[in-house]
Amino acid sequence: MFECRHVEADDLQHLAQVYVNERVVNTTPDGLFAILDDEGSWPVWVPGIERVDWTTERPFGVGTTRTVFFTGGMEIFETFTAWSHGERMAFCLSGASQRVWWAFGEDWQVSDLGDGRCHVRWLVGYEPRFVFRAIHFLVRPLMSLALSKMLDNLSSYVDKQAPNEAQ
Repeated sequence: MFECRHVEADDLQHLAQVYVNERVVNTTPDGLFAILDDEGSWPVWVPGIERVDWTTERPFGVGTTRTVFFTGGMEIFETFTAWSHGERMAFCLSGASQRVWWAFGEDWQVSDLGDGRCHVRWLVGYEPRFVFRAIHFLVRPLMSLALSKMLDNLSSYVDKQAPNEAQ
């Protein structure tokens, strides 16, 4: 494993590369967290994820860990640095099976809009390392588009869920 530097949720915006995407989704904050808690949903709306394994027992909170397995064999190891069900969850990588990042984290902030809708603010921040850093000038525009598309995919996934499951 290639270790990554620990980054607290409130420090992610200070990393070298930061992307922020926002959407209104058609579910309550609890409905959204039910999807984010569900390891089986991630491979559906995030291209490249094959499997998500929670490595900490429920209930989840600060200190929770999970492993994410990607197509091509990369694995990442996450530690949650913020968790307030229905409002916020954030994690940073403790390590990865490939030398891609010095530091990486995500911060999901959710606001209830009423009427079965919520606003999602998703911040992704990282510091690329080695080859990824050298080619990042080419990757940056594609990364921005890919992250925006993932949030669109999540919104579509929410819309396809039965009302009892997503709201």
